[in-house]
Amino acid sequence: MRCTRCLEFAEEVEQLRQRLAASGQFVAYSPGPNPNPDVERELSRWLAVHPRADAATGFRAGWARLARFVRPKLCEWEARWWRMARENDRVRGRLGIALREISRLTDRG
Repeated sequence: MRCTRCLEFAEEVEQLRQRLAASGQFVAYSPGPNPNPDVERELSRWLAVHPRADAATGFRAGWARLARFVRPKLCEWEARWWRMARENDRVRGRLGIALREISRLTDRG
């Protein structure tokens, strides 16, 4: 049975391996994170460390663990959304200027 700190340390080591691999540095082989975690395995892993926990504590722990995996992707999507919103504002501004110029030129003629 491993303690909570051991599990957290193992996760942190795995994240560091991934960051090193992304930067092109040598990393010992690791299968990487599982995008489809085995829920039963995760539950048994957590219960081994917290054998007397109640359902509410387990529920909160499960959501907290899921959030660690999902948060980076959500942050990336949010950043993309804000970039597109700024781009839309720029395009609308340029379109408005172009329409005013067209209107000015047609009113003269």
